[in-house]
Amino acid sequence: MSPTSWGVSDVPGWGHQLDAERVLSEAAAVGEGAIEAGPPGFLPDRSDLAKPMLKRHRLRVVAGPAQAILHHQDIGGPELAFLDGHASWLGALGAETLVLSAVPPRDAGNKHGIVLSSAGWAHLLHLIGSVQHVCSRHKLRLAVQPRYGSMIQGPADIERLLVGTEAALCIDVGQLVLVGADPVEVLELAAGRIQHVHLNDIDEKLALEVREEGLDYAEAVSKDLFKPLGTGDARVDRVVEMLRKTGYRGWYSLEQDTRLASADDRPLGIISRSLQHLRELLGAPATD
Repeated sequence: MSPTSWGVSDVPGWGHQLDAERVLSEAAAVGEGAIEAGPPGFLPDRSDLAKPMLKRHRLRVVAGPAQAILHHQDIGGPELAFLDGHASWLGALGAETLVLSAVPPRDAGNKHGIVLSSAGWAHLLHLIGSVQHVCSRHKLRLAVQPRYGSMIQGPADIERLLVGTEAALCIDVGQLVLVGADPVEVLELAAGRIQHVHLNDIDEKLALEVREEGLDYAEAVSKDLFKPLGTGDARVDRVVEMLRKTGYRGWYSLEQDTRLASADDRPLGIISRSLQHLRELLGAPATD
């Protein structure tokens, strides 16, 4: 599970931010004893403070997200230094995987689908290889996450990543639908290269409004862009079936972007419903 399903985000103005103690307590009550680290600021940035908090709730961190600008040569060094520090922190918490999003320049605003030049792609792929070495030093695996608004989005970007690097992927089902990709086709393209999975379901009509009509992503989330597993248009059941048939043995993390208006909001109901659906899918035998 990911704290984002509880509305946790480091995006300014995203919504009410629940405190870590409540999120960890509820995650421990409904989950499998595992959680993602969440965005910067959710857990203490000192591992000697974060570990006792996790231990108190009997939770282990299995993965953690990181964002970096990796297609500009002049800022690659500082970004790699940041990732090295973050990987060290994740490794100290016992995580297995760093989930990387290659993001646009921070002054890009709401621009999405930025097209890289050949030189930009070459630099991006080279630095992703460097991030792999950073992760290896801290005994982590790297999983690059294609997602809306990042430098790596649909099948063409994913294929370029797979050909140009040895990096594995984090498959985020709803995000793939959001960029106009078919998650099943992406699974076929990336067979054998999947390290981590984010499961969520999505309203395809709202996704189209975000992608084609300029609907603000945060506003769409408030309009229930993401749905409980099995109730949206992302073909989650088929995705899980394919992952099982192809021998995926990694973690499935429930990550449904959510915005909360106040502490009175209770996302746990939707989270529990989605987890129950996932347990039913994983409990069923894979079909041929």
